[in-house]
Amino acid sequence: MENFVLLYHFDKEETKKEFEKSFKKQYPRNREDQSNGLRYIGFTERAEPAAVDNVNTILTSMGMGREGFFGLNDYVALYFTRDKEPDVVKRQLLIGTEEMVDAGAEHKTSDPHRSSIKRLLEYDYSQA
Repeated sequence: MENFVLLYHFDKEETKKEFEKSFKKQYPRNREDQSNGLRYIGFTERAEPAAVDNVNTILTSMGMGREGFFGLNDYVALYFTRDKEPDVVKRQLLIGTEEMVDAGAEHKTSDPHRSSIKRLLEYDYSQA
C-alpha cells in the first residue's frame, strides 16, 4: 500500500462536507490536517491509478471532475512519492488548475505546507 495526500478547497461549505463525507466512506483510515487555512487529508491505496480513480469517482458523483463543472476556485490535488524517488513529492491535479493550487498555497508559508504533506505521506494509516 502507498500513502497519498489530498490538498483540497471548495468555495461552498456544503460541497466540502459532501466531498469529505464521501471520501471518509471510501477511505475510513485517513488523517486530516489543516495548516494556515489549507485542508489536507492523507490516506493509503494500492497504487496511484486506484487513488486517482476512486477520488475521481467521488468527484464525478458530485457532478464535478474533469468532465463536470467545478467552482472557479475549487481544486483537488493529489500528492504522492514514488519508491524510486521517496524524497521527491509529486502532484497530480484532479480538478482545478495549477494556478489555483499554487495561489492557495502561495498565501501561506511554504514550510508548514510542505510539513503537512510530508507528515501525512509518512503516517502509518494502519493505526488510523
